[in-house]
Amino acid sequence: MWVVVAAAIAVTLSVAFWQRILAWANQVLAEWLGRLFGQDVREAFLLLLAAADRLQVAVQRALALLRERVVRARILFRRLNEGRLHEKVVQAEFRQADGQLVQMEKAEVVPWHELPDEVREKFIRRQSAQVAIELRLKE
Repeated sequence: MWVVVAAAIAVTLSVAFWQRILAWANQVLAEWLGRLFGQDVREAFLLLLAAADRLQVAVQRALALLRERVVRARILFRRLNEGRLHEKVVQAEFRQADGQLVQMEKAEVVPWHELPDEVREKFIRRQSAQVAIELRLKE
C-alpha cells in the first residue's frame, strides 16, 4: 500500500512541477551532457526528453478524464470461510459522456500475506468481517 501512495505522490509532484523539471533538464542537464559526452548524446537526451514530455501530457490528460468520470471508488476487503480466505473487491461508479452512471465491481481472492498491512491490522484488531478503503480522486 505504501508503494502505491509513494507512486501517487511522485506522479503528483512530477505533474505539478513538470514545466520546471523540463526547463531545468533542457537548459542545464542537456548542456552538461553535451559538454561531457558530446553533441550526439545531448541530442539523444533531448529526444528522450521530448518523448517523456509527450508521455507526461498523456498522463495529465488521463488523470483529468479519470477525475471527471469517476464518481466513487473504493476497495473492500472481506473475510470468507471464517477467515480462511480473503477477498479484495474493487467497486467503482463512473459517469459516461452522456451523464449515465455505470457501476462496476471486480472481486478476487487474495492470500493473507498480500493484503495491505493496515488491512491485516484492522482484521486482527477489530475482528471485523470487512475493511473498506475509500479512494479519493477529487480534491
